Amino acid sequence: MISLLALWLEAPFVLGPRLDFHHRSGGPEKTYIVETMGSGVALFDYDSDADLDVYLVNAGSLVPFAGEPDRLFRNDGALGFEDVTREAGLGDDGFGQGVAVGDVDNDGDGDLYVTSYGANALYRNNGDGTFAAVTAGVEDSRWSASAAFADVDGDGFLDLYVCNYLDFDRELLDRLIPQRFCEWKGLRVNCGPRGFPHVSGAFFRNRGDGTFEDETTARGLETLEAYQLGAVFSDLDVDGDADLYVASDSTGNLLFVNRGDGTFEDRSLLSGASFSHAGAAQAGMGVDSGDVNGDGLPDLVVTNFSDDYDTLYLNQGGLLFLDSSDLLGLAVPTLPYLGWSVLLEDFDADFDLDLFAVNGHVYPQVDGSGTGESFRQPMQLFWNDEGRGFREAEAELLREARAARGAAVGDLDGDTDPDLVVSVLDSEPVVLVHQGSPVVSLSLVGRASNREGIGAKVWAEAKGRKWVREIRRARGYLSSSEPAARFPEVDRLVIEWPSGARDEIGSLGPGRHVLLEGAGRLAH
Repeated sequence: MISLLALWLEAPFVLGPRLDFHHRSGGPEKTYIVETMGSGVALFDYDSDADLDVYLVNAGSLVPFAGEPDRLFRNDGALGFEDVTREAGLGDDGFGQGVAVGDVDNDGDGDLYVTSYGANALYRNNGDGTFAAVTAGVEDSRWSASAAFADVDGDGFLDLYVCNYLDFDRELLDRLIPQRFCEWKGLRVNCGPRGFPHVSGAFFRNRGDGTFEDETTARGLETLEAYQLGAVFSDLDVDGDADLYVASDSTGNLLFVNRGDGTFEDRSLLSGASFSHAGAAQAGMGVDSGDVNGDGLPDLVVTNFSDDYDTLYLNQGGLLFLDSSDLLGLAVPTLPYLGWSVLLEDFDADFDLDLFAVNGHVYPQVDGSGTGESFRQPMQLFWNDEGRGFREAEAELLREARAARGAAVGDLDGDTDPDLVVSVLDSEPVVLVHQGSPVVSLSLVGRASNREGIGAKVWAEAKGRKWVREIRRARGYLSSSEPAARFPEVDRLVIEWPSGARDEIGSLGPGRHVLLEGAGRLAH
């Protein structure tokens, strides 16, 4: 007899409300690589009414070049969403790619940074439900992908790292390759990334006065040997500061170790997290960090191209990582798919981190080609068996084929468990509402640290064990999630803040909780 738990594990989500938004990125044949990459999504409470709103990035037309406006949807607290883009002063109309949320001025509300094929833009939250486009020194005009905020030097302000993908020049490509195609498995497809010049990612230091300064070279983060797509800040060596890991397409992934003063050392090759176990460069798209086996060390997961597996690097300590994808059961089930956003989150409320990934090919030409591949592909959810391995959920809702790209996680309906919003190339986004029981959901308010406590570690003791979560927004691919730590129950809680402060509180019951830095108590 099948248990109710077993049935729930195969159907943990229901389809949520429809958002009146249609993504557009170039033509149906995807003649150019820039048309294939999709766009991101952000979940954040822009109007401080205690529920998560949704920001969706759009791209547009490449020939002729014209951007489609992004959209902001206000959450009424009951899963009702209203398009408030115009009233909020938003609607970026560049050829949009990613979005990062960060309270750059520590005034208590989230600001928006939108990356594009073209100039990026920073929108300052005015605190009254409106935004203002500001010139702050982060207007990178290269083709940018994911972006991530973190306080790398411990001054209490969020700095910004931007992944730049490649130097794409459509007019030059048309002259060099008049037929506008390359070959893949005998198919005529768009060209790239190989063959295009690399460009470095960019690091912008927050001056604390509302402006930023480009310190990429000074901080040791300049590199011209990677096609950068996804980025995550995480304390990979557990020394109290933010290290940086970057997923790179067709080139080795990058690992930069924070020396403790906000400058970085490139440890990519030495770490073991740059290539596969066979020593091959993969095609990194999305990335996340989290302790999947309960040893207190943050592990890394990267999605890759089709005919290759999503890679899970287990942290061995000492900044050494081991490709454990096959050992933990991820290699075979992810091999047929082309992965994008990936999120480590406890979706079944058993303390360990499960894995959610979205997929979709870059070549529409694979449909009906005889290669055995399809342009639209299923999403995947893997249950974590206490760090011993992963088992794929056969959730029917996730098996529907889509050309998915970005994904963000957060509590959309106020019941504390993690919901999802997925952006889909040339289509409507998908809202997945979690159907679990209430959990302990903790958000932070920093004082000496940055306002949202980005980079803090939250340790929970329960059932005689300890579990850890890092507070961050930038996760997955092109997207920004709710900065919250979730646990099924808590007997004791310890928060290690970016400032070095430490707070301890006692047991917590299910519900939404906010902790003030240095207060040793809940705000509410």
